[in-house]
Formats: sequence, structure tokens, C-alpha cells
Amino acid sequence: MNDQEINDLLNRYREGICTAAEKKAVEAWYNALDYKHTLTVEEFESAKERSWKQLNPIKKKKTTYLRYAAILIGLLSFSTMIYLISQNQRKQLIEETSMIKPGGNRATLVLGQKDSLDLTQLIIGETIESNGIVIKKLADGTISYAIDPTSKAIPLINKLIVPRGGQYRIVLADSSIVLVNSESELEFPSQFNGHERRIKMIGEGYFEIAKNPSKPFIVQSKEQEVKVLGTKFNIEAYRNDKNITTTLLEGKVQVTSGQQHIILKPGEQSLFDGEKIHISSASVASNTAWKDNLFIFQSQPLGSIMQKIARWYQAEVVFENRELAQIRFTGSISKNQEIDQVLNLLEMTDKIKFVIEQQTIYVKAK
Repeated sequence: MNDQEINDLLNRYREGICTAAEKKAVEAWYNALDYKHTLTVEEFESAKERSWKQLNPIKKKKTTYLRYAAILIGLLSFSTMIYLISQNQRKQLIEETSMIKPGGNRATLVLGQKDSLDLTQLIIGETIESNGIVIKKLADGTISYAIDPTSKAIPLINKLIVPRGGQYRIVLADSSIVLVNSESELEFPSQFNGHERRIKMIGEGYFEIAKNPSKPFIVQSKEQEVKVLGTKFNIEAYRNDKNITTTLLEGKVQVTSGQQHIILKPGEQSLFDGEKIHISSASVASNTAWKDNLFIFQSQPLGSIMQKIARWYQAEVVFENRELAQIRFTGSISKNQEIDQVLNLLEMTDKIKFVIEQQTIYVKAK
């Protein structure tokens, strides 16, 4: 049985139009091969033996037996080829994928205009005093700001810089919580004086704002401002992306750009495309999954998915052609998984394949 006949059989099975005997042959082959792990030589030989036994037609005519035995031989020949190739390439694949690792808690805190701290080097429970503020690293790795009530120091502008492959959680001086995603920056005062609480966000952040009706909280992201009193929301405003997406989970926010003003309700999102603000229903789970260490894709284009993967795994992505970036996917996977497990999930669609060379992921058509 040649490769084309094998492909035709597998296509009929996937489309649900194969005969009962064909279905049995394919499923016996698949179960015998057990793709959950790489087969050893002994396991592979055992798989072939089990497949023959499962496919032995007790009450079939001899011609039927020969026909489907031939199919199985073709399938096993095809799988043998896959097995041999995979064994030869396995060492190289492990070496390539081992260079691309999941992200973690990584960030640099810049205090004022000069001092900077690599937060991965800060010990749990350690405190730093800076300009009337006590900064502490909590047990879960969060950085917490607390005001020294005896200090009369003038607030300084601080900046939390999160690189590719990082994310970080910070508690601001007003007890508001911000989780900053990969390749993002949060600029904020060491303490909030005056009639408002204003910060700047480039990249992506999830916010849980402490309530203070007399002092609104304002997040500035490029040409957009989000004004809140106390709520939970997500902003995605990466430097090289013209779109700014704001997703509201709880409360109410006002999104402003120039003369445009809109009010979001929970479960809605706004998209500012550089000219106009658009409102739509939000996929809250998908838009905020990153804060729970998940990738969740709901009919998202591959181009957008690979951007998120590249930021988290500190990788570069190259598409074979533009059409591949438009293919849509739905699924979920932990951000703690190795890169090959994430890519294997996407490859299950049978539309694309990935080739990893050092820190670059090449996306190709199957």
C-alpha cells in the first residue's frame, strides 16, 4: 500500500466515511502505536504484534482478510518509516527544544532616575526603603509598596520592566494590584498624592484597583486613557501593535481617546484601532488566561497565538506564508508546559507543522 492510499484511508476515517472494517484497521493501528510517548524498539515490535491479533477477522472471507491485512501492512510500514525518522531526529529535536523554555517571574524595578533592582535577586521577605516607601518581596514573589507615614519625601516615578519570558505582580502604594505580562512596562509614582492616581502601561497588564471614589485611578496606554474608581480589568497595549484592547471583568470603566469617550460594562471589551474606539462582547477567559498561567485560544488567528507564545518563551517566529497566520484555533494549555507540548497541540489540526532551530520557531504548511 503506497503513501497516497494510506493518506486516502486516513482522510476517509477523519471525515467519517470509511467502512467498519477500515475504521477498525485504523483504530487498531493508532492504539498499537500509542503516540503518547516515543516508542522503544521493543515497544514498537510489541505494537505490531498486538495490531495483528486485533485485526484477525474471525468470520471474514479470505479475500477480506487479505485486503485489510494489506492495509495494516501498509500502515505499519508507514509507521515504521515515522519511527525510524523520529529516532534519528530525536536527539536533535531535544537539543533544539531544550533551548526554548517557559517564562517565569522576572522583572527589573527602576527607582527614580538611577537605582534599579533585579527582582529575581531579591530574597523573599527582604525589604528596601526608598524615598519614604518600604518595598517588600512577599512569599509568592509579589513586590509590595507601603508608605512610611513619617516620611515627607516627594514621590518618585518608578518603573517595573518585565522582559520577554517574564511576568510580575506588584501591589501599589494604594493597595491596587497589577499583574504585568511579558515584554511590558508599568510606570507609577512611589505614592499617590493629589486628586488622582495615574499610571502608564505599555504592553499588557491585569488590574485590581482599590476603591477610592474621591481619587479616580487612571491608566494611560499610548493614546488611550482608562478611568476607574474600583474594578478589575485587563489592558493589552503593546508598543508595536496599533490596537489597544481593554477587557472589563468587574465594575465600570471609562475609556477615552481624544474626544471619544465610552463606558464599558462587565463582560465587554473596547478596541482602539488608532482612530476609533469599538465595543464588543469580551472573551474574558481567553483575554485574562495569562494571569492564571494559561493559554486559552477561542477561534484566534495563529499569528496572534504565536505572538503570545514568542513573548512567553523568548522565541522568534517565522511564517512560511501569510495565509498560515490567518488559520484560527481553539484550545487551552498551561504556560508551564515545554514548548514542544504547546506546538504539538497546534499541530493536531493537521494543517501546520513547526520546525525549531535554536531560538526560532518556523511555521510551515503540512
